[in-house]
Amino acid sequence: MKLNETLAQFLLAMLVTGIAVYFLITVWHLSKVESQASSEGFAGPAKGAGIPDCLRHSQEASDLYTLFSSRDNTTEEGPDDLRELALVLSKMSCLKKDVMSPSGIVEATRYQPYSTAHDVEAVAETAARCLAKTIPPRDLDIILDKWNRRTKELVRRLCSSYKISNSELNKADMILKGLITDITDVTRAQCLKGDVEIAGKKGPREINPYEPPELSELREYKGYY
Repeated sequence: MKLNETLAQFLLAMLVTGIAVYFLITVWHLSKVESQASSEGFAGPAKGAGIPDCLRHSQEASDLYTLFSSRDNTTEEGPDDLRELALVLSKMSCLKKDVMSPSGIVEATRYQPYSTAHDVEAVAETAARCLAKTIPPRDLDIILDKWNRRTKELVRRLCSSYKISNSELNKADMILKGLITDITDVTRAQCLKGDVEIAGKKGPREINPYEPPELSELREYKGYY
């Protein structure tokens, strides 16, 4: 009799443990799904919705890529150039997505790989510095300028590979100009304005030299140390 009671208690304990584990796993899974949904918001996922990534954040990026992807290639270099163009456009669109996101976290750009052909630094690092308001204007200008120059070069090469007419080349130039203007305006507004926050604490934007007012009227020292 005692053995039966012990066995029953053991089975009951196993059943309760199993139910508890199932409940915890279900709650964890639901919280993970909600967290992912809230990070992506109503703007859609960063990857998987089309090419380039973060497609919904830049109509110009989508139009520029479609201009070439909808045609037949005629050179050996064409497919590689188109893949790189898609990568640069993805970085621009995803940077815009991250810096405009109300969550204030690096999400879309963390999927983008670094490329020496068109990157100064990993775009996720740029997004992080933008969100913290710690990126100097000169650094941002250099990053955007390298993207701009490389994209222009790729567009010229793709026009030859995909037999683009002069009128369509002018269209591509106008789309690219609009894209660069848009990403420049957005990043300047989001990255260079506002209070700096590092680890949740306010801090200086840049380290600058400081001279006490009482030293400003002193003459230059020309003696020996």
